[in-house]
Amino acid sequence: MKNLGIVLLGLLVVLVAAVFIAPGFIDWNAQKGRLSAEVRALTGRDLVVDGDVSLSLLPVPALSASQVRFANIEGGSAPSMVELDALRVRVALLPLIQGDIQVESIDLVKPRILAEVLPDGRKNWEFAARDAAAPGAGAAPRPASPDRSGG
Repeated sequence: MKNLGIVLLGLLVVLVAAVFIAPGFIDWNAQKGRLSAEVRALTGRDLVVDGDVSLSLLPVPALSASQVRFANIEGGSAPSMVELDALRVRVALLPLIQGDIQVESIDLVKPRILAEVLPDGRKNWEFAARDAAAPGAGAAPRPASPDRSGG
């Protein structure tokens, strides 16, 4: 009975170690297309990661990406609304184990952010609802909301 307990404890240790070490052996760069597709479905805009993507669980769960670009609105003054040398997102471990993602911090390294209002009144920081089946959907502005900027 004592040997069975030692074997089970050993298996548990190996399993926990594998969970924390395995992400280091996965090619997260292969997931760039999936990530870009998800962002496009949510925002109607392209997200491009020209650099590496990595995920680590130790010492804290974190996702990192380098050379990140997020597309500007059609008709904007520049192709990208946001450009980052790197992006680092850290999440809390316990909620993650429970299946919930709780972001603890987001670090933007050398961000270049372009916020602009186009002559037709569209703001590049507003995102229209997308219909993934229709190319070009979401280009129309959303209904106007009250301007709370005071000017």
